[in-house]
Amino acid sequence: MVSYTQDDAPPVLDAVSTSVSFIFRVLKAVSSVSLNAIIQLSTDGLKVSVENSHTVQAHAFLNKTLFTSYTFTPPSRDRRRMIPTESYASTQASQEDEDETISFSVSMKSLVSCFQIFGSEQESTGQKSATQSHTESNESGGMMRAFLGGSTVCKLRYDGTGSPFIVMFDEGGVTTTCELQTSEHDDSISDILLEADAIGTKIIMKANYLNDAFRELESTDSETVIVKSTLTPPTFVLISRGELGSVEYKYTRDRNVIETFVSVESVQNVYNFKLLMSASDAIKLATKISWRTDEDGVTSIQCMCDVGDGRQTFIDFRYLPLYDEYEERTQRAKPTARSQITQSTRRSGDDLFSGSDDENNNSSD
Repeated sequence: MVSYTQDDAPPVLDAVSTSVSFIFRVLKAVSSVSLNAIIQLSTDGLKVSVENSHTVQAHAFLNKTLFTSYTFTPPSRDRRRMIPTESYASTQASQEDEDETISFSVSMKSLVSCFQIFGSEQESTGQKSATQSHTESNESGGMMRAFLGGSTVCKLRYDGTGSPFIVMFDEGGVTTTCELQTSEHDDSISDILLEADAIGTKIIMKANYLNDAFRELESTDSETVIVKSTLTPPTFVLISRGELGSVEYKYTRDRNVIETFVSVESVQNVYNFKLLMSASDAIKLATKISWRTDEDGVTSIQCMCDVGDGRQTFIDFRYLPLYDEYEERTQRAKPTARSQITQSTRRSGDDLFSGSDDENNNSSD
C-alpha cells in the first residue's frame, strides 16, 4: 500500500501516449487563434482552449482514450491545507473529485513547438498515405490512421499550482524534456455560449465538402463571409467577396453531403473572414462537421476527428457574428458576447452529431 504525504503527493496529471503526431495536429489546428492557451485537466482528459478578443474561441479535446495510460489526481482539501492524506492507491475517488477540474495557462506557441519536433517527423512518415484523395482519406479515416503510431512515446506531467507543465518524448531510448512555464488560472473560464433552446440552424455534413468550400473562400482574401441557411434549395450558402473576386459555395439537400439539416427560418449572418478561416486546419482533420447557429448568430463549428479503432475526439470553434448588412432593416449593432463564468464543458457531446429523420424533414427540399 502506497501512502502519499504533502512532500511526495502524486502528480495531478501523469499520462502517456504514442499518438504524438495526432496530438500535434490537433494542437496546431487551434494555435492560430491565440499565442496563449488554457489547459483544463479532468478525469476525461485534457481540454486546450484559446481565444481571440472574445470574438472567436477554439476548444481542442484530448480525450483520455488518446493515451495508453492516463491518471488524473486532483488535489484534495487535505492536500490544499498541506495535511498528510490517506492512501491514494487504495481510496476510490469521490464524486466531487470526479467532477473536479484543474486549469492553468501556458504558451500555446511553446506547446506546439514541443510537439512539432517529433509530431512532424511522424507526419512525414505517413505522408504517402495522407496524400491520397482528401475525400477518400476523410471518409475512411485513413488520414488520421496515417499519422498515428510510430516509435515516439510522449509523457505529460503536471504536479500542481506553480509547477511547470512537463512534456517528455522518448524515442529509441533518447529522452527529450520540455518544461513549460505555467500561470495560475481559475477553474472556470468564460465561454462563448450558444442558446441551446434557440438553435436556429443545425447542419451535420461530411468534412471534406466543407473543406472544399473553405479552400475556395480563402482565394478571395475577403474581410467578411456571409452564411445563409434557407428553407428552399440551395439550403446552405457561403459567400465571400473581396478584391480578388467573389465566391458563392452552395449546398443542396444531398444526403451524401449533408446528413442533417434543420432550420426554423431562412437566416443569414456575417462573420469576420480571417477568424472564420482559423477553423480550416481543424476541418481538414475532421471526418464530420456539426455546424450550429443560434437565433443571435452565434455559431459553433464542431469537428469530429477519427482517431482510429472506433475512437473520436473533437475540436470546437465558437464565433460571434458581425452584422447583417444585406437584410432590409436597420443594421444591428455587433451583439454583446453572451458568455458566463461557468464550469466549462470537459468534453464535447457526441449527441451533437446525431440526427433523426424527423430533423431532416424539418425544412423543405
